[in-house]
Parts: sequence; C-alpha cells; structure tokens
Amino acid sequence: MTEYNFSNKELFIFFIVTFGLTISMGIAMGFAYNKYPVDSFASVQMYYPAIGVMTALLLNKERRKKLPMKFYGTYLFFTITSILILLVGIFVFHKDPGMYMELWKITGSFSIFLIFAFPDEKAKMYDFGLGFGKKVKASIGYILLFFVLLICVNILSELILGGIKGITTILQNMKIFMNSLFILPALFLSQFILFLGEEYGWRYFLQTALQQRLGKRTGVILLGIIWGIWHLPLNLFYYSPTTSFYSILNQVIVCIGYAIFFGFVYMKTENIWTVFIIHFVNNYFFLIAKNMGVNIVLNGKLILVNLICMSVTYLPFLFTKEYK
Repeated sequence: MTEYNFSNKELFIFFIVTFGLTISMGIAMGFAYNKYPVDSFASVQMYYPAIGVMTALLLNKERRKKLPMKFYGTYLFFTITSILILLVGIFVFHKDPGMYMELWKITGSFSIFLIFAFPDEKAKMYDFGLGFGKKVKASIGYILLFFVLLICVNILSELILGGIKGITTILQNMKIFMNSLFILPALFLSQFILFLGEEYGWRYFLQTALQQRLGKRTGVILLGIIWGIWHLPLNLFYYSPTTSFYSILNQVIVCIGYAIFFGFVYMKTENIWTVFIIHFVNNYFFLIAKNMGVNIVLNGKLILVNLICMSVTYLPFLFTKEYK
C-alpha cells in the first residue's frame, strides 16, 4: 500500500469524523449565533478535515508505526483544546472566547512548525504529504498566478454588474495587500495550522482517494461539491443567515472552482504547502475586502455572475494535461 492509496475503510472513517465534528459543532453554532460572535466556530471548523485524516490513518495498524506521531499528537491536542475553549467560553462563561482562541491558534501554529526540528519526525512528515521542499520555484509561480486570477475574478464580476466604483475598491484592496507583503509570512506562520487542517484533508487525502476511484476530473468536481456542502453551518449561521440558500449554492460554485485550481496546483507541485499558502492568500485578500464574514446578503443575480466568473477563470484548468 503506497502513501496515496487510501482504503475504503479509511475513507469512511474520514467522512464520519470530519462531518461528525462539523454537524455536532454546527448544532452548537446554531444555538450560539443569535447571542454571541461565532467567528471562532469558523476557525475551529478548519481543523476537522485534518483530524478526519489523522484518525483514519491512526486506526490503521499497518500505518501507525510509520506515522509522524509527534505531529499528529500535537495537532490533535490543539484541535481538542480549541474546541473545549470555544464551547466552555460560550456555554459556561457566556463570553466570546475569540481572544483566547487567537492566542491558542498562534501557539498551535508555532508548536506544529517546531516539530520540523526533529529529524526523525521530519522524515515521517515528508512521507505522509507534509514536506515543503518540492518544486519551490514552481510553487511561487502558482501562488502569484492565483493572486492574479483572484483579482481577475473580482474585476470581471464588477464589470458584469456594472460597478466601476467596485473595480476601484478592488484595486485599492490589491494595493493594501501588496503593501502588507512584508508581514504576510509572519501572519501565515501564526495561523497556518488552520489551512493545514483543510488542505491536508481535502487535497492530500480526499482528492487522492476520489481521483483514484473516479478519475481525475470527476474526482476533483465531486471533491468541490463535498467541500462546499461541508461549509453548511457557516452558510446558515455565519456567512449569510438571511439568504442561506443562495449562500450554500454560491459556496458549492466557489469550492468547485477552487478545487479545480487547487487540485491542479497540488498535482503539478506535489507540495501541500503551496496550497496552504494559496488558501491563506485567498482568505487574507477577502478579509481586506471585508467580503468574508457576517451577514452577507446574496441573490440569484450575484450567484449567476459568480458562476460565470468562476467558470471562465478556473474551469479551463480542468482540461490541462494534469487532469488527463
């Protein structure tokens, strides 16, 4: 069994753990969102896919001896404690635990990064998809390409909607992003534990598992659908509570588009860190644009425009040789 050959049992465990945590915490989020800020629920949810992978692999006796146990143990510890801090803060002390969650996230990120200092653990991490030394120059190129495509999607959207003022705002946001480049490495290192959580689950594990079973194109499209549906609690209680149907539909469209491009980059570079960084760049840009957060109001026209923009920008990658 190779490192990319995941069994049906491992795939089943991944889904049970990842979506079990998502549904359970989504219910808790539903009780909390009318009374407290729920930003921390969104952050904690990013841990779950990696926990699904780690649980599935840890329960495989044949793999267990080869796994990066220090890394997995540390990640599991910070995930469990983050969930506890969140739930206790809201339902016991009736306060927003956001500040404590941020500090714990930073502590976890640096703790995870320090594990690379152990030579024996570093080798095992490379064996299980966590190495960051592959195709560095190509990775930098794809990160820059994603940023260009991200700007293009936003500008195209504004052109279709007729918002010249919106284009000016996008260019201003781009300038802010470029001016903050010198702090981006520190920001990434302080929170990469979150992006590791999603991408280790979706790209390293599920993309590989689905593509082996269904083919590269069908596998990555199904991954995008699953990834979009996984955001359901956030669509219902965080991103767009008043227009949740449109939010869910939009999420699936976005996730299919990103799954195609992220999957392309991952197959091209075989470097999961490249996708961590691309995911971080995406979230940071929308944070600057204040377009990633609470109570966004969507409608059918906006969803259609987003479908057109995402299709024009990312669908062509589905026809590259990497997907043949």
